Amino acid sequence: MKAVVMAAGAGTRLQPLTLDTPKAMIPVNGKPMLQVLLEQLKTVGVTEVVVIVHYLKDKIIDYFKDGSKLGLKLTYVEQKEMKGSADAVLCAAPYVKDDRFFVIACDSLFETDQLSRVLAHKSDGVFTCKEVKDGRPFGILITDGKKVTRIIEKPEVPPTNLANFSVYLLPQEIFEACRTVKPGLKGEYWLPEAIQMLIEKGHSFEYEVSKHILDIGTHEQLAEAQELAKRLNL
Repeated sequence: MKAVVMAAGAGTRLQPLTLDTPKAMIPVNGKPMLQVLLEQLKTVGVTEVVVIVHYLKDKIIDYFKDGSKLGLKLTYVEQKEMKGSADAVLCAAPYVKDDRFFVIACDSLFETDQLSRVLAHKSDGVFTCKEVKDGRPFGILITDGKKVTRIIEKPEVPPTNLANFSVYLLPQEIFEACRTVKPGLKGEYWLPEAIQMLIEKGHSFEYEVSKHILDIGTHEQLAEAQELAKRLNL
């Protein structure tokens, strides 16, 4: 099984830590956050990972090399321009032929058994979400039973409390959707919009709730991640 890991970003909100270190290499509980994720992927049978890189990419490649020390095969693909998550995923298209595969942002920290719970779904794709008190800063899932019918980005009045996080199981058809998704105001192409296109075409997407998932984007979130990783034995 394959996975695509998005590790291209500069992590500007984590400066000065990221001035000379890519976000993927920032330590969490003593390990680069990308290593934590790769070790988790291996536990559910992932053998090959396409790592999307850009900012200070050589530091990631020099550290992990071909992945053999972790028992994985790593392929590195550069996202030439930072044009959003859909563009990042599309970079992996020539290397992924699986019917379903993981797509995960390298700064996502979560309990390891979340991956096996996601894999247990028989739907075309799976979202990972978390119940939040204030959904306005997030993409919010609208659901019907276990099915996701729509994702709305940063709504003023959130229709549910299910916030989307960047841990997905996606079908092969996501690549074509990423090719046709329209750019946002800043010229970026976003993965949730590509997924919404698939939902509207009849593809079935379900969701799996995580109790612990955290995006590591700020110094406050990094401090929280250090404690969470210790609690989860990551």
